Parts: sequence; C-alpha cells; structure tokens
Amino acid sequence: MKNEIEELYDEVYEKLADYHQQSQDLLIKLASVAKDEREEETEKLERIEFALQAAKDILENMMTPGTKMTIMHQKGLIQIDLNE
Repeated sequence: MKNEIEELYDEVYEKLADYHQQSQDLLIKLASVAKDEREEETEKLERIEFALQAAKDILENMMTPGTKMTIMHQKGLIQIDLNE
C-alpha cells in the first residue's frame, strides 16, 4: 500500500508541476498579444498559475494540526490554519 501511495503522490506532483509550467509558458506567450485582447485570458491564467503553485506548496509541506502555512506569491498570499 505504501508504494501505491508514493506512486500516486509522485504522479500528482508531476502533473501539478507540468500544468504549472504550461500556465507559465502560456502567460509568456500571451504577453505578445494586444492588451485589450488578452485581459480576460491573462486573469484566468494568473488564477490557474496561482492555484497550481499553492497546490504544489501544500503537497510539498507536511502540515500537522495546529500549524499555519503562508504561501507567498507575487499576486498575494494564502494563509492556511489547521485546527487542532
């Protein structure tokens, strides 16, 4: 069972990392499009990138009851408090 969990963890982390890289690549591509044509798409991609970064950070860090985690990002921060 432990091996299956490790394999799932690795698979999930790799997919998150791949999606995160794709979102960053698309943001770079989108920067070359006219501003009025990219506003909605840029916002959506920034939300995707932020969510994926937060998911990776949460997956990477062990959190026990009673702890806090602050995820810093250029667009803001997320703070998670785990109840005891």
